Amino acid sequence: MHKYISVVGLAVSLLVLPGCGAMMHPRAGEFLEQAKGSTGVETLSNLLARMETSAKAARTGQDPEANLATLHDQQHAFRMGLCGVTEAQAKTPAFAKLATLTSELRPIMHRLMHHRGDAAVRDVHLDLYLKRIGELKESLSAVKG
Repeated sequence: MHKYISVVGLAVSLLVLPGCGAMMHPRAGEFLEQAKGSTGVETLSNLLARMETSAKAARTGQDPEANLATLHDQQHAFRMGLCGVTEAQAKTPAFAKLATLTSELRPIMHRLMHHRGDAAVRDVHLDLYLKRIGELKESLSAVKG
């Protein structure tokens, strides 16, 4: 019984540690570093531009699977980048909207990955994802003020 509890404890701690995301999305940190701007908002803006490019490439590109994997890692980089805004910016209603829109990307990405082999369904979800990116850009400009 003690051994079972130890194994469960180890598994839970791996899931809640920030390093676990690095194991599952190793390129997210790389994308965050590449998009680094002079401010947190600028970094997020750079990431959104890259995400938009990847989403469009997944729709029309040669290798949608690779483009979706890149987009998925960029999405995680964007979530990590939310920590880079100032405390004052994080308290604004525009940032609250930004956080909500960011959380909406997760189920869309889940559906994208689930239907990555079906071009018609994938394209519908990519259109929705691109629409959310546009809304994120609007919210981010409101956060910037």
